[in-house]
Amino acid sequence: MKLLFLGESWRGSSARSLKESLCRITVSHIDEIDEINEDLYFPKSSALWLRAIHRLLIPAYRRELANAVIKKCRYTRPDVLLVYKGSNIDAQLVRAVKAMGVFTVNVFPDYSPHAYGARLRRAIGEYDLVISTKPFHPGLWQSLYGYRNRCVFVPHGYDSSVHLIRTPSTEFQFDLGLVATWRPEYHSLMLQVARSLEHDLVRVAIAGNGWVERASAFPSHWILTEQVLGTAYARWAQRAKIMIAPVNREVVIRGQRHPGDEDSTRTYELAAAHCFFLHRRTDYVETVYEGASEVPFFDDAEELVKLVRQFLTEDELRSKMAAAAHARAVPAYSIDSRAKQIETLIRSNVDLRHRGDSCISGKPARKRA
Repeated sequence: MKLLFLGESWRGSSARSLKESLCRITVSHIDEIDEINEDLYFPKSSALWLRAIHRLLIPAYRRELANAVIKKCRYTRPDVLLVYKGSNIDAQLVRAVKAMGVFTVNVFPDYSPHAYGARLRRAIGEYDLVISTKPFHPGLWQSLYGYRNRCVFVPHGYDSSVHLIRTPSTEFQFDLGLVATWRPEYHSLMLQVARSLEHDLVRVAIAGNGWVERASAFPSHWILTEQVLGTAYARWAQRAKIMIAPVNREVVIRGQRHPGDEDSTRTYELAAAHCFFLHRRTDYVETVYEGASEVPFFDDAEELVKLVRQFLTEDELRSKMAAAAHARAVPAYSIDSRAKQIETLIRSNVDLRHRGDSCISGKPARKRA
């Protein structure tokens, strides 16, 4: 089975982590894997004038990417095109690849395929198979999202080359930490935390895009920094006695209520990094960890603050629970483990399709590795 992977390539990205895990699998299965690094077609700049130019050129960048995909499929003849999310891939390109006899797969990592623009919303319905990281997607795939293709669930995971830290931290610079891109819901949560902890001597730090610009809304002694990526993220998280893992359990998209996240990459990365953390309670995450012995759960800011006050004085208990969550996650919740599930799903679907083609044509299916 020859696989062509399309996704971002920067270290620490979920796409790169999955691609490298699939590469390790292909070695053991004597398969072939090729790649197109999507981010190389879309330059990023900090200068405003360059960013403005890039915005104007986005349609041209997308055409270049589409041409690269078609050429690669034409000359290397992959059995499978696997796209990680694919915000810049449109339905027309997916149909063109399928017309070449390539089985198309989308690994979708976010809470809703309707939340990222019409291009992605339409393209998602064209893939032969969608592998979602959200447990509720398969059951709602047709009724809520309106798709007719197949959707299956494989969870997020941590990257052992990026997030795995075997030993717990013994030195802490912060009491409470959060690594997340700014969202209105997270902003509201942390404002409530700030008000509740106003008279507590708690050292708080937040890292992620969008927080520095809003630093004035939070106490002056809080530390707000830009995003931390890759191995720096895991090391940053280890500097906090308690990490927070928030998720948005419900979102509104075009006036309609949709389920939000039940977990995130943080759900697995923080455990792999040997961090003690508090996770927003969801039905799914309560099947992932034990709340009493591994990862405590909270519903709102009030419960979060209560847990923070409780566990800040329990050094030994925090260490014990972090170790238990680490043992639970490693290696079961790794990207390598998820990649094996994805590889098995793709292989079984490709084999099934080829058997179907064989029955229709009356010819034996071509043998595959």
